[in-house]
Parts: sequence; C-alpha cells; structure tokens
Amino acid sequence: MLAGELGEKYGTHHEYYNLRTPADAIKLLCINHPKLQKDLMTAHQNGVGYKLIQSGAAMGYDELHLPFGSRPMVLVPVISGSLGQENPFGRILLGVGLVAAGFFTGGATIGLLGLAAPIGVSAVLGTVGASLIFGGVAQLISPQPEIPKLGSRRMDGTNFRGPGPQGVSRGASGQQSYAYTGPANTVGNGSTIPVVYGRAMLGGHMLSVGIEATDVSDPIATAIKAPGPDTILINGSQVEREFNDESGIETKTITRGQLNSVNTTKTNRRIVIAPNVGFGPGLDKTLTENSTKKMGNIDVRGPFQDEFDIMFEIDRGLYGRAGKGEDATKIDGFIQYRIEVEHTMPGDDPTVAVAENTIQGYLERSENYFYLQRLKWTKLDNNKELKLRITIMDVDTDAPTRFRVHAFGYRLLD
Repeated sequence: MLAGELGEKYGTHHEYYNLRTPADAIKLLCINHPKLQKDLMTAHQNGVGYKLIQSGAAMGYDELHLPFGSRPMVLVPVISGSLGQENPFGRILLGVGLVAAGFFTGGATIGLLGLAAPIGVSAVLGTVGASLIFGGVAQLISPQPEIPKLGSRRMDGTNFRGPGPQGVSRGASGQQSYAYTGPANTVGNGSTIPVVYGRAMLGGHMLSVGIEATDVSDPIATAIKAPGPDTILINGSQVEREFNDESGIETKTITRGQLNSVNTTKTNRRIVIAPNVGFGPGLDKTLTENSTKKMGNIDVRGPFQDEFDIMFEIDRGLYGRAGKGEDATKIDGFIQYRIEVEHTMPGDDPTVAVAENTIQGYLERSENYFYLQRLKWTKLDNNKELKLRITIMDVDTDAPTRFRVHAFGYRLLD
C-alpha cells in the first residue's frame, strides 16, 4: 500500500503474489511504475524520507531482505522536519536506499548520510537500473564541493572561473583522435571515479560537448561561418558596448579610438603597456599553453580602489581549422586565459581577484577585436601597490594571432 502523495499518483493498493522479501515488493513497484522509482531516488533532495510499516512496526534497511510477512506492507512519505527531537532519525529510510535494496541482495554495507541503519547491497550488477541506483547513492555519499572562495585578505574580490570554449573540439585540428567518444557526460569536481577490473572499452569524462550546423552559403566550405566581430564570444556570451555580466564578469566591447585614448597619469592610477609586450608572433611572449606575463604594478593610494579595468586586444585574426593543411575548413579559434591581481602587503595570501576567461570566434588576419573587463574588490588598507599577471592557459588558433593587454588601471574610460 502507498500512502500520501505516492498513493494519489500511483494508486493506494498494489497486490503481488509469492513475494519473498519487502525488497521484492519495492522492486516490482519500481518495474511497474518507473516514475515511482525516479520519485524515490530524488525525494531526499526535497527533504522527504519514508517509513516502511508492516504489522504496526517500522522496518530498517537490515530487515528489507527478511521473509515477507502475511500482513499488508505500507510505504508512508515522511517530511524530514517531522522526525522529532528525542530520536531525530528513527526508522526513516531514504528513497534511494529503498530502490538500492530492491535491486540488490546481500553483500557489503554502506552508510547513507547517517539517516538510518546501513543498507545491504551487492557488488554484482544484475539489472539495467543499476547505474541509476549507484548514481543516486554516489551523490549522497560523495557530495559535489563548491569552488573555493577568496581568502580573508581578498575581501569581496572578483573570483570567477569561466567555462572553456563552446562547441569547439580539440579533435577538429586532426592532432588527436576522438573516434570513440561514448556518451557525453557532464562531470563536476569531487565526482566518484569508478575502478574497472578486467578488459573493458572505456571512454573519458567529457566536460562539455556541442554541435553547431549552419548554412553559410559557402559552396566549397572554406569556413563554417562568416568572419567578423559578431562571431566573438567571451565565456560563451556575446559582448555589447555597455557593461554586462552575462559572460560571468563585467565585460564590454570598445573601439580603437577608446583604446588609444588611454594614457598614463601623474597619479599612476593607470598603466599603458608598451606595444611590443604581449603574447604571439613578434611580441615578448609566445601564445602557447601555460605562458605567463607580469604586466607591472599600479599605485592603489587615493580614491580609486573599487573598479579595476583591463583593456585587451586580439590582433591578426583568430581561427582554427577542422583538419590539417591550408585547405581545411576554418572554425572558431580560442584563447583561455587567467587574470590575477595581487597586493604587495606581506602574507601568504596576496591575491585580491582572479578571473579565468575564454575568448573564441572567427576573425580573419586583417581583423582586430578590442574589449574591456572590470574586476572589483574592497579597498585594501595599508597597501601601496597592486600587481597584474596574465597567464595563457590554453589556445587553439591557426592564425598568427596576437593577444595584448593594452592598458590596466582604475576606471580607464572615465
């Protein structure tokens, strides 16, 4: 018998014959009502547990594989806030534990969040739903961690980890083989890693995957799209002429005139970088993975301590190729980079702001792109200078792309 909301959705009475154990009853219910199985496995996310009652007594996980009694068995939803104070856990069972017990018999025990007695599950995968069950159990015993926040010295500084390139496969360059990709998975930090024994064909965890099909009226398919600034995405979003944070960090496009209008000032609240400094052909750093450049120090004394701007320039195009050779179709290129701002006060935690960004798109060699990003933090007392560091984390471009920081400082366009 199903009580409460379960009875309303799936019926109150379900009659089965020759049941050996309560776990068999749960298994048959899940097979006959797949949506019920899904409800049981996700109920804990809404603070709902269950009591399994037969002959007036509530069962524990360790009793689900005992012989089935002659009296009706009742599954009753229980809100977690109603567990009481003297015995806060009692015989409240997690729905995912009920499903696991229904599909497995005997074997090793695992504890679930300390909410009930351990459940018995087998190491033998005998059903199609086994992967779903273990997925739910893994979520409970291996919660996903949050991205670390800035330290106490960094106040309320920008702390942004942007996504990688969208819809761009490194295999498109022909340098790696992705002949066997398997299903696309999304995996976060802290995921449980399975260990496989014996011979098996395995795929890796794909962090992101995307496919874009576009008719660009290009009969010989020299490129997947028309080049230009409109193709540029920063952290997966198009950027406008006014500040917006759709890209995860305040960003806006600027013109060459705005770029050239910024000069150094007597108060040293801004610094203009020399034209031969940057990443790429003819500059002082190569545009390759893990290339780092310190851009200099800036004076933080005075009224300008809250909005820190950095002007970037993409020069000489940006594109990759779907294969090898000059005749291969042009696709989006990308640059993934990290911005770090550090104070000069003594201590072990100098970083006041960090932002990891990806710029991608299709620009021909004659095209440029200019944009400005803004970082924020709380005013730092007893500090004289801040240092800026730019690191190229990953790059894929077949153009002679140059990536420059033109200027940085406080409110550059004010």
